[in-house]
Amino acid sequence: MGHFAPGALDTRTWCGLREGAARVAPIDTNAVLKDAVKGASTVPAYALVIVCLVIVFAVSTQVPFAAMIVVDLTVLILCGYVIWVIELRSRRSVATPLPGQTQRILEMRDLDIPIQGVLEDLVGEDDVYVVYSSTEQREFVDQLGNVVRPEGDPAYGGAPEKRATTIPDAVGASRLQNLLYLGGKRSRLKSITSWKDDFKSEYWDSSLILIGSGKSNAITPQVLKEFESPYDFTADFNAIIDRTEPEVFWPADGDHLKEVDYGIVVKLKVTHGDRTTVYLVVAGVGPYGTLAGCKFVEREIQRIYTDFGSEPFAYLLSVTRDATRSFTPVVERQRALPVIRR
Repeated sequence: MGHFAPGALDTRTWCGLREGAARVAPIDTNAVLKDAVKGASTVPAYALVIVCLVIVFAVSTQVPFAAMIVVDLTVLILCGYVIWVIELRSRRSVATPLPGQTQRILEMRDLDIPIQGVLEDLVGEDDVYVVYSSTEQREFVDQLGNVVRPEGDPAYGGAPEKRATTIPDAVGASRLQNLLYLGGKRSRLKSITSWKDDFKSEYWDSSLILIGSGKSNAITPQVLKEFESPYDFTADFNAIIDRTEPEVFWPADGDHLKEVDYGIVVKLKVTHGDRTTVYLVVAGVGPYGTLAGCKFVEREIQRIYTDFGSEPFAYLLSVTRDATRSFTPVVERQRALPVIRR
C-alpha cells in the first residue's frame, strides 16, 4: 500500500472531490440576505430596542459611576420614547397586501377631514333624507316605439312608480351618496321625493340633500327662499339670479342655454338650540347644471373645505353642454353664508 505526503492527493481522489463540489449548489447571497431581513422583520421592533439597551448598559459599566448613571437614564428615557412611538404607530397603521390598496386607503384618509368638515351632520348618526328630483309620467314613448300611458296600468305600479328622475340627476345623486359613504354614512340614509305623499313635515327637522330645481323638486325653492340663499332661480326656473344683482341672469337668454348649463351648490346651516341641521341644495337650470353641482361637490370637496371649512357657502357654476369636452364645472361666483339661528 503506497503512502503520500501530507497535503498530496492522488488523481482519483482529486476527481472525486471535484465531482462532489460540482453537486453542491452555490450559495445565493441575495436570497440569504432577503431571508435574514424577513426574519428580522418578524421580531417586534421594541425587542431590538431592548437589545440595544442591554448593550449600552454593559458598555456604560466601563465609565465612572456618575457618568454611568447619566448615560443609563438618558438611554432608558430615549428607548422608552421609541417603544411608545413604535406601539402608537402600530395601532394606527393598516397593513395591506397590495400597493394599490395602500394608495386607495391613503386617498380616503386625505378626503376624510374635508368630507367631515363640509358635510357635517350629513355624515352623522341621525336620519338624512336625499330628496330626488322627479316628474310624473302620464305619457311616454318606450324603446319599442309604443306610446305608453301608465295611468291605470298595473304593470307600472302605483303613483310613486310612475314618477321619473332624469339620468343626469340620478347620476349626480349617486355621486353624492358615494361621498357620504366615504364619510362613514352607512345607515339611516333615505331616498324620497318632494311629492306630498312622500315628503313629510317632520323631515324638516333632519338634514336634507335636495336634488334639482323647483321644476322637479318642490322643497328646493322653499329652502332657498326661507333661508335667503344669495343664489336662486327665476320664477319660471329657466335662469339663476344673484339677489345682490337681480338684473343679471345665468343664462343671459334661452339660446345661450343650448351651449352652457348653470347650477348652484348651496350649504345652509340651521341651529335649533343645541342641535344643528344641514340643508345641501344642488340644482341646475337644466339636468347638466344639477350634475355639474353634484360632480363639483364630489371632486372638489377639498377645495370647498379650503374655501369655507365647516361654514355654510354658496357656489354658482357653469358647465359646457358639449359632450366631446371634459365635464368640468367652472365656478362663476362663490360666497360664504351666515349660520341661521332659530
